Amino acid sequence: MIGELVRLDLKVGTRGYVYPIYLLVALAYGLMVMAFPEGYHSTVVPLFLILEPGMVGFTFVGTAIFAEKKDGTIGALAVTPLDWRAYILAKALLMALVSLPAAVLIFCLGTRSLSGLPYVLAGTLLVSVVYTLLGIAIASKYRDLDDYFVPLLGVMVLSLLPFAHYHGYLTDGIWKVLYVIPSYPALYFFSAPFGGVSAENLLWSALGLMVWGIVAYYLARVRFYRYAVEGVR
Repeated sequence: MIGELVRLDLKVGTRGYVYPIYLLVALAYGLMVMAFPEGYHSTVVPLFLILEPGMVGFTFVGTAIFAEKKDGTIGALAVTPLDWRAYILAKALLMALVSLPAAVLIFCLGTRSLSGLPYVLAGTLLVSVVYTLLGIAIASKYRDLDDYFVPLLGVMVLSLLPFAHYHGYLTDGIWKVLYVIPSYPALYFFSAPFGGVSAENLLWSALGLMVWGIVAYYLARVRFYRYAVEGVR
């Protein structure tokens, strides 16, 4: 069932030029990275990977939920044999799969290298699932993009703060709280191709993102059923 939902969503998104445009944006990011001197790649590439394939699920899944609320697709989940849990997992899987070629475009085109690509793909897969599930959890309560804009902006700002801490701009001890934001462990994966990231840090980062994935799935499951399927306001 999940596979069928993924194929259907991919077909609709491709026909509507959503995913092709998304990949074109990734291509543009890759070309932008090429314009930077090689010495800046270790800073610019992780930033673009967080913004594009990392967080795109949070943005896209919100708009998808709003559209499917309006056309009655989500409301039908309450009275059809279609499992709403499968709907959630299909959204997360689809955004993760779409994010992977985007990450390849940004990293390989921008750096003109394949060295370290497995780290980028692993980080992209994990963080994309987390942010897509968080997007489902938050967007489920809202009816349109105007209401979703404030939490969307808030999540984007919070997710970029670890980037500033990682590069030494936020040095006070209180900023260590940023380690709990899922974009922080993703930064270790995206920085690994450029060196300076230990295997231990990568292991802990993977574990942190997996824990976030479990938490985000629980939140998505509870809030999606309450606000989207049952229609509680």
